[in-house]
Amino acid sequence: MGLAKQATPRQANALDFPFSASELKKFLHGFRNSFSTVRVIPIRSKRAVFTAVSAWILTPIVSLCPPYARAQQPPHNIGQSKPATKTANPVRLPKAEPAGRFVGSKVCASCHRDTYTSFSQTSMGQSMLPGDAQSLQSLLPAPAKVYDKDSNQYFEVMRKDGRLFQSQYSLDADGKEIFRKDWRIDYVVGAGANGFGFLIQRDHYLFEAPLSYYIKTQSWGFSPGFEIQNRAFTRPILGRCIVCHSGRSNPVVGQVGLYKDPPFDELAVGCENCHGPGGLHVTERIQDQMTGTPPPSSADTTIVNPARLSGWMADNVCMRCHQGQDVRVEMPGKTVQDFRPGTPLGNYVSVFKIAPEAGASPSALPLEHYFGMTLSKCYQSSRNLHCITCHDPHQESSAPALVANYRAQCLRCHTEKSCKLETAKRLATHPPDDCLTCHMPKRDVTTIAHAALTDHSIPAHASSEFASSDHQNRSQKPDLLVLTAPPDEWKRLEAVPQGSLFQAYDSLVREGRQEFDPLLSQLLPQIVASKPSDPAVVRAVARAEFRKNTLAGTAKAIDSMKKVFELTAPNIDDYLFLADLYARTQQEKKAVEILEKARTTSPYFREIYELLATDYMTLGQYGDALTVLRQGIELFPDDLKLRSLEKKANSVGLGTGN
Repeated sequence: MGLAKQATPRQANALDFPFSASELKKFLHGFRNSFSTVRVIPIRSKRAVFTAVSAWILTPIVSLCPPYARAQQPPHNIGQSKPATKTANPVRLPKAEPAGRFVGSKVCASCHRDTYTSFSQTSMGQSMLPGDAQSLQSLLPAPAKVYDKDSNQYFEVMRKDGRLFQSQYSLDADGKEIFRKDWRIDYVVGAGANGFGFLIQRDHYLFEAPLSYYIKTQSWGFSPGFEIQNRAFTRPILGRCIVCHSGRSNPVVGQVGLYKDPPFDELAVGCENCHGPGGLHVTERIQDQMTGTPPPSSADTTIVNPARLSGWMADNVCMRCHQGQDVRVEMPGKTVQDFRPGTPLGNYVSVFKIAPEAGASPSALPLEHYFGMTLSKCYQSSRNLHCITCHDPHQESSAPALVANYRAQCLRCHTEKSCKLETAKRLATHPPDDCLTCHMPKRDVTTIAHAALTDHSIPAHASSEFASSDHQNRSQKPDLLVLTAPPDEWKRLEAVPQGSLFQAYDSLVREGRQEFDPLLSQLLPQIVASKPSDPAVVRAVARAEFRKNTLAGTAKAIDSMKKVFELTAPNIDDYLFLADLYARTQQEKKAVEILEKARTTSPYFREIYELLATDYMTLGQYGDALTVLRQGIELFPDDLKLRSLEKKANSVGLGTGN
């Protein structure tokens, strides 16, 4: 469902340069004055002039006006994706900057107007919107109310002055409000394919709103996961999650729910998510225009075109977001935000998957588009099936032209006679004679209410189970796959850094997969002996020691967490874990010290106030406990535990005089 306003296409003009000669002279004169202390070096050519100052003038140029339009590369033939190779070398970018400078999709649109207009109507192009987006007014009914019987609280959606708000309140036996908290919606996540989620901002922290709107039921309901644990307005938005729902997010590395200002440089998924930073590309094309140099006739090495990559390397671009997982582990010193198209995703993050048992239901796979595709007989037989074989990211997947193309791709290998279904039933599908209806059915997502996604395992029949394959033949130990490696290297765990594999085992054990505990224990001595300095690995060591449930193990866990505090700026999880370890060993004063620091640096996490008040009361400091509790209740009026502790602190404090 398209939500963005239709832009008016503009015909590209090869001479549409944003500056006249006099304007450029004036601009450079003003720019030179702002750097009057910089030594001037004589430059004799136009191209040298632009090369010398391009790094400085790029930002003001792209923010003031669009670059000139150049002839676009011919559209990629979707049916002709390049075959995967074992080495799958990244695209050569000899001119590319190490990190790359992002310019934003609107700059790309000034030259690639038609492509941008089409993409902006897709689900990816509308993946995030500002909270006051007027295009949603008619789609999101308000007011609406949802009752949570477990907490005996109400959650409400309303509009005020054209803005969407969500509220939380509770009533006493007489129907009077005990508390009410209203939150303005700051961001909308989703394009409406399955629904819309909502974010609120508290200072520099982002949290998920408790209510989402579901398209399938045309109703408001609790956001995914809230039906299991309703955290109201306190579930933090993790950087590794929002990166796939936004164009360019700015999470503070290592922190939980904390973002830079602004939290997003670009809201919706944009051009540079798949093509990489466009700064160098824009700079060189501007230089070409000013010097009269024609656009390159061969592949442009200043920008990534996934259609020119090997099939597997192009799949890496898609896999970043269209592949679910059992565990994701970022590489040492890297984050998923560091990923650049044209390089292996595994250089930045390892995606681990527990191999499914033969006969497992495909309904568990809709969130795993890439893995599902690789399980298909089509992929395994052809070795030339990839995401962009069928998908053109610049068009909505349900567009009529693409729907017709899906069937055309099937007929590259199959024939009309391949289908054994009788003609009448084939013509009864919508659209008629549609391969996808039977072989790529929509399946309900078991982990998300009211949601359905396409099964990419391409079963022979909609009810088919997984066929057994080499990587599913289980040995006595659990079978873990590294999906970020080429498919024929998925089982080569020895190629994964030990610290990363250790973190993967730790995460799986924490999620209840106890079959990985022996592998974790086996690897622990090697990790400890290597004296890791990666905070993520040291955290995993602390948790592994703590799970031994011994005094010695707890002491080692404390030592490891103290090391984390020395290695990096601790996050809220670090504060809470170390404070809990101190409290378990009757070191409440140290626990209080840690939690007070947490209250200063991360004030929007209710667990801080619950634990800190409890520790103060254990120490007999009821006045300090009440101070903490009252601040906590002001921030989290719905927290029944804080209210209960307040009553206890009041009654005991009055009796003791503290």
